[in-house]
Amino acid sequence: MAATTQPIEKHVQVKNRIPLIIVLMLGNFIALINETVMNVALPNIEETLGIPTTTAHWLSTGYMLTIGILIPISAYLMQRFTTRQLLLTALSFFFIGTLIAGFAPNFTVLLIGRVIQASGSGIIIPLVTTVIITITPLAKRGSMLGLLMVVILFAPAIGPVFSGMVVEQASWRYVFISVLPLTLILLGFAAYYVRNVLETKRTKIDIVSVVLAVIGFGSIVIGFSSASEQGWTSPIVLGALLVGMLAIAYFAYRQFHLETPMLDLRPYKNKNFLMAILVTITVMMCFFAAMILLPVFMQDALGISAFDSGIVLFPGGIMIAIMALLTGRLSDRFGPKPFAITGTVLLVAMIGLMTTISTDTTKLQFTLLYVGFTFAIGLILTPMTTLGLNQLTEELYSHGSASLNAFNQISGAIGPALFITLMSSGSQAVSNENANQAMTAGFQFAFTIAGAFAVAAVVFVLFVKQSKPAHHYQYE
Repeated sequence: MAATTQPIEKHVQVKNRIPLIIVLMLGNFIALINETVMNVALPNIEETLGIPTTTAHWLSTGYMLTIGILIPISAYLMQRFTTRQLLLTALSFFFIGTLIAGFAPNFTVLLIGRVIQASGSGIIIPLVTTVIITITPLAKRGSMLGLLMVVILFAPAIGPVFSGMVVEQASWRYVFISVLPLTLILLGFAAYYVRNVLETKRTKIDIVSVVLAVIGFGSIVIGFSSASEQGWTSPIVLGALLVGMLAIAYFAYRQFHLETPMLDLRPYKNKNFLMAILVTITVMMCFFAAMILLPVFMQDALGISAFDSGIVLFPGGIMIAIMALLTGRLSDRFGPKPFAITGTVLLVAMIGLMTTISTDTTKLQFTLLYVGFTFAIGLILTPMTTLGLNQLTEELYSHGSASLNAFNQISGAIGPALFITLMSSGSQAVSNENANQAMTAGFQFAFTIAGAFAVAAVVFVLFVKQSKPAHHYQYE
């Protein structure tokens, strides 16, 4: 029988809780928005630095790769170093990396800046989740995680809009330069307000686990990121994915047999935590499918500019922010399962409607479809994140949040590559000289596969068990 972990009421009391939360949320926001700002800025960077698209693509892939490697190691870092040390170090890395990127004279220096940026982000992202669940009472955790989900979901959505506006008015350099003052202010506030929240202990890091994490998560990100350009049958793609899966499998095996694992995998013995992770992965894949494919289709098939396509989708970003906040509060009161079931069923329906999109679809219709889609996503992610993290005992907070964030980042790497490749395959399968009709067929095929992920999410949610006590919800 699967092991179970009952939620506990224990949480850490801290002074200046609100300023601490504001600093953490803003730190998370600037880390996540920088995952997607490059998408729109890449053509401008290619022209300015005289580099091909395949080379420029590494500015996004390298960022995701660095984060994907660091997050599994973050659980150890949160046990070994104080909250203050980690946050100040992470924000300093982010500031230095942003400064280097903003004034980079060539591509190599720019890539180095992005990697240093990502080193800070890879620490900030799981640290924020861990601190939030540590200082928040169980009965209010859904509301606070709802606020965090606003950042997690809204920041990547607004990134291309922000980047498009800056590049249109100035140049790609100001995408970085404009973030510097906020980062510097955050550093000052963090130095003043942040004290240690998490318990620390002197533990030795398992070097073999670090190497396996670097090889495993790094190879998976490289494999999926390369697939959209080289195809799924490429030896490089297949080799990277095989090496990555083998390394991760041995990494997991090793964690269960270490006296002090680098990333404790005991939370996965809890069925609700496992279901929450599976729902999160499948739903995030659908989210990234829409976030990537809709702008591509609008720009390539309908001739809408990158900035205008971002504006068309912007109301959907607002909707997901509203729903993340609202469902966080409501799941504290009624439990997460009713919202997750409603959301996953609605998600299947909305993706079904998206398979009807064609060159005759208007901007208003795109906006309304995406708003309905993000409404469904918002019903799912905050309740399921709350459900998963509420299964953890205090000593597993850092490990559980590291796992959850690692899978979010991997979904962010897998989603774009998978669905762009599916769209390309669907387009090539249509023997039609009309490029727009071929792209439409590819787009509809990709969303048909996304629908299968949504159906899987419905099934996973049905396996969640929930009971209703007097003051808050427990899970068995």
